[in-house]
Amino acid sequence: MPLYLSVSSVQPFAKIAVENVDDEPGVTLVTGDGKIVGLRLSETSDVVRLPELIVKFGLDPERVWSRLRGDEDFTQLRGGRG
Repeated sequence: MPLYLSVSSVQPFAKIAVENVDDEPGVTLVTGDGKIVGLRLSETSDVVRLPELIVKFGLDPERVWSRLRGDEDFTQLRGGRG
C-alpha cells in the first residue's frame, strides 16, 4: 500500500510535476513552484528509508515526520476496552 506525505504547501495554480526517482525505486517526488511538496513511497514499509530520503532530498525532518499518522489508540480512550 502506498504512502503519500505532503511536506510543503504550494500556491494555487502552481505547476505541479511528478517525478520517479531513478536511483530510489518506489520513491516519487511531487514538486511545485520548484520545490518538493510531496513524497510518495510505493510501500508503507519504505517508511524505514525516510531518514536517508530526508537527507538526500534536503527535506525538513520535523515536517516530514509530523506527516506520519497512525490510528487513534483506542486503549487510551475514556471508557474504552483494554
